[in-house]
Amino acid sequence: MNINQKQTRVAGIALISIGVVAVFHLWWIILPALLAAGGVAIYRRQRSLGRTNDAVQGALWGVGLALLLLIHFIFPGVLLLGGASLLLRGHELEADQRVHGMLATIMSRRTPAQPPIQPVTSTRVTIVNVEQPSTGETVRLR
Repeated sequence: MNINQKQTRVAGIALISIGVVAVFHLWWIILPALLAAGGVAIYRRQRSLGRTNDAVQGALWGVGLALLLLIHFIFPGVLLLGGASLLLRGHELEADQRVHGMLATIMSRRTPAQPPIQPVTSTRVTIVNVEQPSTGETVRLR
């Protein structure tokens, strides 16, 4: 993908998002959305660098703070988030694998089921002017 295309796409999405926020008066959602997007961006960047521990901690804090802002549970929530962060230390890889497993399960449930295969009813096919394939001599190996 060309970098200009990516920048154009991001700018277009940002403009549409700001327009939706303005039309529906959702100004309160901007800060939580930025925190969550920042957490996801940190996660993706650190994970691409092979730093899974930092990636998981960044996602935990970014998305966690966004959720705390949405439910108006800031001060006690930050204490709970800090405790969860400390308990998660050293187990980030396991947590990352579990989250990916849960997301894979959720995404696999969303795939539409394949329609059942309908049996073929009898159909008459006429083949005209078909030449027989020619093959060479068969050699048996012993």
